[in-house]
Amino acid sequence: MFGLIARSSSRLLTQTRAVSRLARTNPLASLPGVHVSHRTLSSATEEPEEVSSLPDNRFEGVGQPFDKQIAGILSQPLDDAEVILERGGTLKVSEEYYKDTLNKAFGVGGWALVPCGEIKDLDLSESGEQKQFVTLIREYSLYCHERFVSQAFGETPFYTGKQYYSDATEKIKFSALTRCCKDLGIASELWNKRWSENWKSKFAHQEWVENTTNSRKSQLWKRKDEDWTWPYKKTTFQKSY
Repeated sequence: MFGLIARSSSRLLTQTRAVSRLARTNPLASLPGVHVSHRTLSSATEEPEEVSSLPDNRFEGVGQPFDKQIAGILSQPLDDAEVILERGGTLKVSEEYYKDTLNKAFGVGGWALVPCGEIKDLDLSESGEQKQFVTLIREYSLYCHERFVSQAFGETPFYTGKQYYSDATEKIKFSALTRCCKDLGIASELWNKRWSENWKSKFAHQEWVENTTNSRKSQLWKRKDEDWTWPYKKTTFQKSY
């Protein structure tokens, strides 16, 4: 029995030292409400096991409103000039817009987007289908003034050999930030279908264009005050039988 206690104590000491080393190398590990996932070896012969520093008070402060000044900044109406129109018709705002709004509301350094785990890849191709890309996902939590606000997955397609992995990881982070900021009401108009349709009727329209690199024709969206740029040029659509 004493041997079992000794082995258990040795294992606990090893894990404690691993967490201590992580705290020295990663300052986020010592912050309240922050989850830093890492791996450690409990012995020389055992497989690595996941050790979580997730505190019990992670959701402390949830449901308590921010003051009126912060709420006013977060809920300010979206300026039409800030809206970005994608060719497929989707409306969005830039990553800088979200970060600037958070900085104005909580101050620089007053908020943080913290990863909850490692990046994972999902192969969504059908069985027997040639693999062209994988979907990278990662879960993040948004903290503002040391309070948990929201949690969401970020994702992006990754084409091996055609893009930098580091760029893909930034897209995952921005995807998660967009979803977390939804709970704060930042640019909430973009999630309102009626508002989006009204915006497009005022500032945008669809036209048939030709991709000059492959001669393909398609109907795409653009702002009324913008001209088509390379590789697209305006064309007419003729239905073939």
